[in-house]
Amino acid sequence: MLKEYSLSLISLLKGVVYDHQKPAWTNLVDHEADVKKYFSTIGLELFMDKSEGYAFLKQTEFEEEVDVPKLAEKRQLDFYTSLLCLVLRKYLLEIDAQGGTVRAIIPQQEIVTRVKLFMPSAPDEAKQQDKIITTINKVIDIGFLRKVEGNTDNYEIHRIIKGFVNADEIDAALKRLESYAAEKKLTE
Repeated sequence: MLKEYSLSLISLLKGVVYDHQKPAWTNLVDHEADVKKYFSTIGLELFMDKSEGYAFLKQTEFEEEVDVPKLAEKRQLDFYTSLLCLVLRKYLLEIDAQGGTVRAIIPQQEIVTRVKLFMPSAPDEAKQQDKIITTINKVIDIGFLRKVEGNTDNYEIHRIIKGFVNADEIDAALKRLESYAAEKKLTE
C-alpha cells in the first residue's frame, strides 16, 4: 500500500531534496515525523535544514557493530577537492556574515585566487590554475557548486555544503592543508 509520504521517501532515496522541488519538499515538511520514523527502522537518519532549504539521508551511527550495508560508500576526497570545499565553505560563511543575500555567487577567478592562498607558489601558474579548475568540476559533481546559467565564469555555492563542512573546523583544517601542501611541495 502506497503511503502518503511515498514522494518524500523516493525523492530522498534518489538524493538531496531542495525546497525549490516544491511537491517533494512540501510533502517532506508535512510528513517529516513519519519519514524520520520510516528511515530509522532501516538505519538511516533524515538530516533536514528548513532554513537553508535542503534535506538528505545519512547513515545512522551505531555505538555497537551492526551488520547493515552502507547506503553510500564513504570516499576520501583528494587534497585539492578538500581544499576547495573548505575555501567555498569559508566564503559562504563570510557571505552569511554580511547578510542580505540568499544565493552565494563566486566568480571562477575568486575561487582560483582563494585556493592559491593555501598553496606554495607554482613555477607554472597556468598548470596550477588548470588543476584548480578541474577540481571545480569535481565539486560540481559532488553537488556543492553549480555554474550560474548564462554566465560561464560565475558559480553558485549550494548551501548543502554547510551540512558536510563544519564551520568551527574550517580555519584549523585550512592550516593543516596549507602545511601539508608546503611540506609536500604541492604546487600543481
